[in-house]
Amino acid sequence: MEVSSGTAQTSVPVTFGQPFRKGDWSSTQGLVARDASGTSVPLQADELSTHADGSVRFAVLSAQVPNLAANTPRIINFYTAAKSSSSASLPANPNWNLQVTATLADGTKLVASPQAALQQAIASGANRRLNGSVASEFNIVAPMVNQSTGAAHPHLVARLHTRLYEGGARIRTDVIMENNWTFKSGPSNITYSLSVTANGQTLLSQPSFTHYHHARWHKVVWNGTAPSYRLRHNMPYVVASKAVLNYDLGISVPSTVLSNLASRLASSNTGPMGPALVQTYFPMTGARPDIAILPQWSVLYLITQDDRALAAMLANANAAAGVPVHYRDEDTDQPLSVETRPNVELQYSSSQPAVPSGSGSTVWTPDRAHQPSFAYLPYLITGDAFYLDEMMFWASWNIGMSDKGTRLQSKGLIYYDQTRAQAWSLRSIGEAAFAAPDSHPLKSYYNNVLLNNMAYYGSSAQYSPIGGLHLKDYPGFLTPWQSDFMTVVYSWLTENNVAKASDALNLIGKFQVGRFLNEANGYCPTKALTYDQSSRNGSGQWITTWSEMFNYNFASYAGKPCSQVPLNEEAYPSEPDGMSAMARASMASAYNAGMSDGLAAYNKVKSLSSAMDANLPSDPTWAIVPR
Repeated sequence: MEVSSGTAQTSVPVTFGQPFRKGDWSSTQGLVARDASGTSVPLQADELSTHADGSVRFAVLSAQVPNLAANTPRIINFYTAAKSSSSASLPANPNWNLQVTATLADGTKLVASPQAALQQAIASGANRRLNGSVASEFNIVAPMVNQSTGAAHPHLVARLHTRLYEGGARIRTDVIMENNWTFKSGPSNITYSLSVTANGQTLLSQPSFTHYHHARWHKVVWNGTAPSYRLRHNMPYVVASKAVLNYDLGISVPSTVLSNLASRLASSNTGPMGPALVQTYFPMTGARPDIAILPQWSVLYLITQDDRALAAMLANANAAAGVPVHYRDEDTDQPLSVETRPNVELQYSSSQPAVPSGSGSTVWTPDRAHQPSFAYLPYLITGDAFYLDEMMFWASWNIGMSDKGTRLQSKGLIYYDQTRAQAWSLRSIGEAAFAAPDSHPLKSYYNNVLLNNMAYYGSSAQYSPIGGLHLKDYPGFLTPWQSDFMTVVYSWLTENNVAKASDALNLIGKFQVGRFLNEANGYCPTKALTYDQSSRNGSGQWITTWSEMFNYNFASYAGKPCSQVPLNEEAYPSEPDGMSAMARASMASAYNAGMSDGLAAYNKVKSLSSAMDANLPSDPTWAIVPR
C-alpha cells in the first residue's frame, strides 16, 4: 500500500481493509510490515475472514506509520512471519467523555452518556473488535434516554464504534444513529437535531432532519488530532485476490469523468437520509450507473483510486443506510436471521412473529431487482464496522423479503423473483458471507444461506435443456441479459470456490456462452443480444437444438446466412452500459471461472461491439476482462 500526506507528521495511525489471495497468508502465521527502505512499521491484524483452505481472505489492518514527510508517498509492504500477539495499554478511564444529545421536534431531549460503558468494556474486554498495539476498538451501544423521565427511547439508539490509538491519546468514534428494531411496535420516522460533545467541545452539530424508520446514519468524530493521510492499495493485488472480478485496471479514465462525478456529488444531498447520487426509485428502468456487479462509482475507484471517486463511493454507501431495509433483531442485537426466525417475512402479513410496518413516508422505493452493491467495496477498502453492518443488513433484507414458503423457511432460498433480482440478491449474500469475520455470530448464517442457494441453482431443474435460467414468472422464456447478471455472479462465486457454483455456471453458461459460438449449428450470434427469447416451441415443448432456438425466435431470418442477420437495436454495441457490454463482462467472467469456451465467446461479442472500446474509459462499469 501507499500512504501520503499533505503535511509532515511524526506518527500516523492508519486502519484499513485488505483482501488476500488464497494461499498467500495462512491464519496460523503472523503478518509484519516494512516500508520500502526496510524500516519496520508497527502492524496488527483483526477481523480475519478465511478461505476454505484456512488461508486469510480478508483482514482489517492497523499500522502506525512513523515520520511521514509532506507530499512524499511511503510504500509499505506486508510479509508473513511467526505469529505473535500484543495489546495496547489503555487507561481505565480514557479522556473520551462523549455525550450524544438528540432534541426531538417537541423539544424533548434524549441523551446518551456512554463513558461508563466504555470503561466497562475496557475492563472486561467485551464488545472489542480491534485488539493490538496500534488500535483498540469497542462497540458501545448507548440507549437514548429521556432527560426528564429517565426512560430509554423505544426506537432511537446510538452505536459508537470507538477506536483508541496511542493509548487513548487519539480516539476516533464512528457515531451511528439507528431507528431499525424489527419487532418493537410503532416504528416511525423521527424528527430531531443532534449534537455530539466531548470535554466541553462540540464535535458534531446536526440540524433538525427526519430519520426514516428502519434506517441509520453515521458520522466520524475525533477526540484529539485526527491523522491526515491518503491511502492507496496495491489494486492489481486486490483484483488478483478475486475479492472482486477482473476489472481492466489499464483503462485511463478521463479527469473530466471524475470532475463531473464530483460536481454531481457536490450538488446532491449527502446529509442524514439524503440520497447522494443513488436512484431513490429502485424500479426505474433503463441503463443506470448503479446497476452492475459493482456500481460505476466503485469501479471508477477500483481503476483510479482517485479521491473524487472515493468520496462518491463512500457518500453513496452512506446514503444507502437511509433506505428502510434495515432490520435489527432485538433478541440478538444483530441483523435479522431466518435461521433464528424461520417464519419471519418482511413484506407479508403472515410473518411469525409479526413485523410492524413503519409509519411515515420516505423518498425510497427499494426492490431486489434494481439494487446496487453499496457497502462491499467500501468495507474492503476501509475495514469500518459501519459498512460491514450495512452489507449484512442488505443481505438479511434480501433473504427476508422472500415469503417463508418459497424460501423454505430457514434455508433462505431467493429464487422466486425476476432473474436480475435473484442475481443481485445472491451477490448481496455472497458479499456478506465472504467479508464477515470468521468470529462474527452471523458468519455461518450467510455461509449456510449461500450454500443452500447454490445447491438449488446447481440443479438442472432450474434451466432449459439448451441452458439459460428460465423465468419463474414466465416459464419457458429466457432473458439473456438478466442471465448475464447471473453468469457474472456465478462466476465470482466459482472463483471463490463456493460449493456447487461451478455446476450452476456450467448449466447457465451452456446457453449464455453457446449463443455466440453455434453459428455452424444454425444460431446466428448477432441475435444473441436480445431482450428475451422463448425456450419452448409453439407446442409448449422445450427447445433442444440451436437451429430450432434460432428459427423459432427469429423466424423472419430462418435460412438466411448470418452475414445478412443484423444485431438487434437493444444490443447497443457502441454503448458501455448496454447489453453488449454486459455480455462482454459475462463471457470474460465465465472464462475466468473456468469455462474455457468463454474466451472465444468474449472475443466474438467484442468483435460485434468494437465501437464500444472508445467509450469504455468514460464508463468502465462493465469493463471485466479475461485474466
